[in-house]
Amino acid sequence: MDTDLICNFKKCRKRLNTFAWVTSCSHIFCDEDGTKEFNKCYKCPACETRLATNLDIIRIDLQPSEQYKSMVLAGQKPEVIMEICTRALSFWTYQAHQEMTYQEHVTEKVKDKCAQLEQYYEQIVSQTQSEIASLKKLYSDSKKNLDSISKKFHEVSEKLIQKSRQYQKLQSNYESLRRRSVSASVFEAGDSGKDVPKNFTIPLSSGDGFLQKESSRSSSRSSSPVQRKFVMFPRATPDHAIQNKFTLPLGTPTK
Repeated sequence: MDTDLICNFKKCRKRLNTFAWVTSCSHIFCDEDGTKEFNKCYKCPACETRLATNLDIIRIDLQPSEQYKSMVLAGQKPEVIMEICTRALSFWTYQAHQEMTYQEHVTEKVKDKCAQLEQYYEQIVSQTQSEIASLKKLYSDSKKNLDSISKKFHEVSEKLIQKSRQYQKLQSNYESLRRRSVSASVFEAGDSGKDVPKNFTIPLSSGDGFLQKESSRSSSRSSSPVQRKFVMFPRATPDHAIQNKFTLPLGTPTK
């Protein structure tokens, strides 16, 4: 058991080991608080009992010298010494009981606070566990959904690759057919433009007949809008050039 007494002033409560102030109402105070309080008025700061006489308050030395111990009760009768010791022990017992009661009160308050905190944190733990379980379920569902989407994505990717290959093949076939069609059209157009009459004669004297025949043929042939827009016909050669080209000098043949 701790043998040090505690200052009974509520705001102090420090251990006493040098000097102290003791009251007749069985309270004890440290030297600083006792000096300050008892200089104001003679009233106990703990129980507010009025201290009327000089012996109701005394200042004691908690570390008395050996000479003081030898002289303080010297000459007293044994019954007086025993009565003094009994009262001193009663004071000590009362102070110990008060300190024990105070510590029990503090302990009860701490226990209540701990119980409240325990209940509060149990609720927090329960809520946290519930949230964790909910998050785990959400994670599991999200993972399943992700796996399903990934599977569909791979399937669609495979189908897209197949469709792309088919499209490229169709595009290649289309280009091949288009080139063949264009080549055949160009060839037919070239053949139709090279039709020449079988009875085609060029007068030796001049090219007038040829020009007239070609002019009548071109006028009789109807041109389509596309030909009028895109087909380029050669410009007619001037008459004097044709005449110079086809006119032959006539004379008497030599025998």
